[in-house]
Amino acid sequence: MTAVILCVVLVAFPQRALEGAGLGLDICLRAVIPSLLPFMLVSSVAVAGGWGEKLGKLISTVLKPLFGIDGASSMCLMTGLLGGYPCGARAAAQCVEEGLMTKRAAERTLAYCNNSGPLFIIGTAGAAVYGSTKIGELLYACHIIGALTAALIFGRGGSSAQTGGRIKKKVSFGTLAGNAARDSGMAIVSVCAMVITFSAVIQALELYRYPILTGLLEVSRGVTELGPWGVTGLPVAAACLSWGGLSVHFQTETVCPGLSKKFYYAGKLISAAASGTAMYICVKTGLIA
Repeated sequence: MTAVILCVVLVAFPQRALEGAGLGLDICLRAVIPSLLPFMLVSSVAVAGGWGEKLGKLISTVLKPLFGIDGASSMCLMTGLLGGYPCGARAAAQCVEEGLMTKRAAERTLAYCNNSGPLFIIGTAGAAVYGSTKIGELLYACHIIGALTAALIFGRGGSSAQTGGRIKKKVSFGTLAGNAARDSGMAIVSVCAMVITFSAVIQALELYRYPILTGLLEVSRGVTELGPWGVTGLPVAAACLSWGGLSVHFQTETVCPGLSKKFYYAGKLISAAASGTAMYICVKTGLIA
């Protein structure tokens, strides 16, 4: 049904949809691909090669006492916070495939591991949209607060993420890198397809006139359209970045099929509320002039 509605919209307003698709493609070339592809590739190699497991155990020495997050879940959280949407979700799905995490644990991890990255928030949202890296840094700090708030709620409860006992064949680094490049390339194509499609729909229906609605659908366009609101729009921008938008949610469905999303959507709502509140406090206390 959703596909039919989208088709009707694109056919009804072809010229505006074409303009929106062009804007979406520009966003993909300038922001999405440069910020996502390297992290997707590196995280895939790290998980498949076993290095991610070791890094996750190291990170969990800090996160587990505070949030109850085990090694694999810690690695997924860091991947999401560094790589951006949907790297964290893809890492969780890959951990299940590699035997590092149970399906149940991965579903809980999705509640807090799928986040936007610093390259997009600081570079695009902060420097490009608001003309300030300081604003970008505060947005990113609030984004982390949102993710950790969800982790505090969903990180505990349930069995350990580590399943143990996996048997891995020794594979050369070249093979790991080649497989990671192939899988990451396919994933990035899906991500860009979603960004371009939703950008076309937003333009076709002229939803860009309503930045909050735009942000609920596609986070990149939403944050861009919130720019003219200035400082007053920052709490909304922070909430949109943590929510991710319908486009990101579709991307998440694509990279981790078979995992229930009931914890995921609850976690995104909690993250959005926490990060938006944190940014509101920053604005009201004068941290942003």
